[in-house]
Amino acid sequence: MARRDDVYEVIIVRHGTRESSRSQLYLNYDDYGQVDAPMRIDYYFWVVRNHARTILIDLGYSARAAQQRGREVLCDPVEIWRQLGVEPATFTGDIVITHAHWDHTGHVAAFPRARFIMSQREYGFWAGDASAPLLFRHLIDEDDLAALANVHAEGRLDLTASGLELAPGVRLVPGAGHTPGLLMVEVATLEGSVLLASDAAHFDEEVECDMPFRHMTNLEASYATFGSIRARRDSVVLAGHEPGVLERFPPLTGPLRTHASVVSPLPHTTPTPARVAPGGSHDRQPHPPQH
Repeated sequence: MARRDDVYEVIIVRHGTRESSRSQLYLNYDDYGQVDAPMRIDYYFWVVRNHARTILIDLGYSARAAQQRGREVLCDPVEIWRQLGVEPATFTGDIVITHAHWDHTGHVAAFPRARFIMSQREYGFWAGDASAPLLFRHLIDEDDLAALANVHAEGRLDLTASGLELAPGVRLVPGAGHTPGLLMVEVATLEGSVLLASDAAHFDEEVECDMPFRHMTNLEASYATFGSIRARRDSVVLAGHEPGVLERFPPLTGPLRTHASVVSPLPHTTPTPARVAPGGSHDRQPHPPQH
């Protein structure tokens, strides 16, 4: 039986962590009348793959940014990608940047041949004057943003206005609120749909209790996004920073088992680079915007 190219396994990689508190992580926490308590925030990136293609979802944070911001580095993302069969210097597949915050945009410059995808609204916000106030600007890394601008100038940044079928079985879903143009990623697996919420929902509790994270550009849009996530009752939802996610799924075998787990593993997956048509365009077609 031929292997399908429209179902995937999802690799979750935890590359960083930080001990914090509920009052530091939730917006206006005092308004909920709850007692403060310690809370951990974990940092992830994701790899979506099958025998036909490998798609990277976000790039974590760099060691330089971690040092500047006092974050712990549990593993080197570049070495993780290599152990998963992705050599950054030669990778020609797709990389989705869900949003432009510093902990999702590290290592852009390490991929000189990849095709990057993010929303037009997201890129335009951070490239324009609207993002100048400190409460927005301190959440991005200027070097990473400059690297994205270089990718754009080289014609390797695809900007989408709304929903897009990136590949058979992989769809980009709008998730604004935390940032203006945040994208979630819906992935088909043998066990059903998996929604990589990224920071549309940092924690499960955000969605369950309508408790937004402390950093928001549009609170009204965020509540609407929470509602759209709750409506996906049949999907596995992976929040962007929920602690303990690795323990929910089987660990990868071998040296990565400490840092990575796999959702709906595929047998005998041997990922290959994305097929690139002459002139650099990818074999995918945009779909009508989703409302």
